[in-house]
Amino acid sequence: MANPTIKDVACEAGVSIATVSRVLNKNASVNNELAAKVNLAIEKLGYYPNFIARTLKNESSKTIGFVVSDIANSFFTTMARAVEDILNQHGYNLFVCSTDDSQDREEKYLSLLREKQVDGIIINSSGKNYKLITQISHQIPIALFSRRVPDPDFKGDFVDNDNFSGLRDLTQYLIRLGHTKIGLLNGQSYVSSSQERLSGFQYAMREIGINVDENYPYLYRGHFNRLSTGMEGTKYLYAQGATAVISSNNLLALGAMKYCRNAHIAIPKDLSLCSFGTIENHDLLYVQPTCVDQSSASMGTRLAELIIERIEAKNDIPNREIRFSTNLIIGDSTYPPK
Repeated sequence: MANPTIKDVACEAGVSIATVSRVLNKNASVNNELAAKVNLAIEKLGYYPNFIARTLKNESSKTIGFVVSDIANSFFTTMARAVEDILNQHGYNLFVCSTDDSQDREEKYLSLLREKQVDGIIINSSGKNYKLITQISHQIPIALFSRRVPDPDFKGDFVDNDNFSGLRDLTQYLIRLGHTKIGLLNGQSYVSSSQERLSGFQYAMREIGINVDENYPYLYRGHFNRLSTGMEGTKYLYAQGATAVISSNNLLALGAMKYCRNAHIAIPKDLSLCSFGTIENHDLLYVQPTCVDQSSASMGTRLAELIIERIEAKNDIPNREIRFSTNLIIGDSTYPPK
């Protein structure tokens, strides 16, 4: 049900609107049995009190929620700026929420955005609130990016890079240099971007007769938003004998470079390094990583356009998916194996 009302809750629970109101306001005069019926109806319908509507009377809040896993990552800040530029032209304000990939924190932000009746939500999901996001998608226009919601009932749009091709291209480049012991630093296995990048890696390695499965010695899984994953993963892969490492995002690449510098491992002489995603101010680094560009600004612009179109159409648009091609950028972080 799209935007269930207090009247809908009352009908579902078989009580009066006044009783529902008292339960919402935590009035002690309502007995436990009636309160339980009301709360069950609220949960079933996905009802949230429309606080903003009490004063705006069907007017737009002119606010878009932008929910990301780590706003400190330059990929997201660049995207946020691009989103804001487009929204500003249409009179919308951006409300930025950084979840640190916490399920609870993301849930709280989504609940807050729904209560405040934002006009739309752009979200890079933690990967753990699929049911909630799907429910909200039938009430508020949503555009996902980088991480899809694997629920057939989800209503909204999805924007991402071509993760498969980007990782495949990086792997094939290292293979052409002569590397076969190639390590992969990957993020959480339950998010779509991680799965797609792993698939691209597996495809390229199969072309040279190497099967990448659970027994592959040069695969390290961690967390996309943890510098420590890049550091600890590179330490592990180098000890295993990897001659090259591919990081699945820019933060992991920074962690890899930090470990190598601290451990006096020379890039690329001792270890070649590639990154899925560019690093901010990379020209100031002691090495320029070979990478694929994620087109974060272009993605942000398209996300803003999609959410505005969905808002103006009152969310009555078929689901859309946009993929951006990646571009291989050769740096000085790679070298043929010893």
